[in-house]
Amino acid sequence: MASEAVGTWRSEIDVRAEPEQVLDTLTDVGACEAWSPVGFDVDGVPSGRLLAGTKVTVSGGIAGRRVRFYVDIIRADSERFVLRAAGPVNMLADYALRPAADGSHVHAAISVQRGTGRGARLAARATSILLGAGALKQALAQIAREAERRDQNLEGRPATA
Repeated sequence: MASEAVGTWRSEIDVRAEPEQVLDTLTDVGACEAWSPVGFDVDGVPSGRLLAGTKVTVSGGIAGRRVRFYVDIIRADSERFVLRAAGPVNMLADYALRPAADGSHVHAAISVQRGTGRGARLAARATSILLGAGALKQALAQIAREAERRDQNLEGRPATA
């Protein structure tokens, strides 16, 4: 069955940075490479930023195989970052951002379905194992560290006249 449901994983974290800094971290291609639990290459983002409406090709390794995904950025604003990835594994990633007392609260949900093509079953199983082993929680911790670093850099800059 080509679109066999696998599951949804959720995690959340408090971040000592404003929602805009969290969004900046989620949409900066260079930062994504730092926090993603899977190494990948992004094609077709001349601005280096994943904006709503952006469509990119992403390739990386899952279960020892080189795979390619077609990614559509559905929403990217200070309240939510949502993307859909289609390939051997189909994923919907939804990051809800809200202001909190010391910065932001981020709730993430990643839904996974088996995609199409050779190796789809193995790729979906490997993705499920990775997420089940805490990859989403680890990614959120990395996102928080990077957003906090960016927020501190902004606070440390001298005010402009």
